[in-house]
Amino acid sequence: MIFVTVGTIGFDALVQRMDEARREIADEIVIQIGSTGTYIPKHCAYFRSAPTLTDFYDRASLVVGHGGTGTTLGVLERGSRLVSVRNPEMIDDHQDEFLTELEGMGLVSYCRNLKDLPQFIAAALAKDAPPPYDPKRFFVGVISALENF
Repeated sequence: MIFVTVGTIGFDALVQRMDEARREIADEIVIQIGSTGTYIPKHCAYFRSAPTLTDFYDRASLVVGHGGTGTTLGVLERGSRLVSVRNPEMIDDHQDEFLTELEGMGLVSYCRNLKDLPQFIAAALAKDAPPPYDPKRFFVGVISALENF
């Protein structure tokens, strides 16, 4: 199962692209559309929010995330495969800087253009499991990424 999360704020462009990509992707797709999302998926299971996303992360072979710091760090701490897409509607461009830094460390696959998302998903699913979680390397990289804001 591929789990897509947009966080608490809606990211309709990501939800719609994943819904459209359902025809290209064989795996089940479940999308958390957020409390303010207005696009309702037609081809994928969805929900607005949940008290915890742990069960979805546990079932997912891949997580597609919205680029939020909390989501990104939580998924990486679990050692799950992650494709990240920044939400361009955010006030500043901190997600781009953050994801670029983590991509440079080999921790995330950063999809900069939603039209390319199916190819990023296929590539992430074809890879071996992520490398073992290394807290020291991870937090040094995260601190470096955050310092660049």
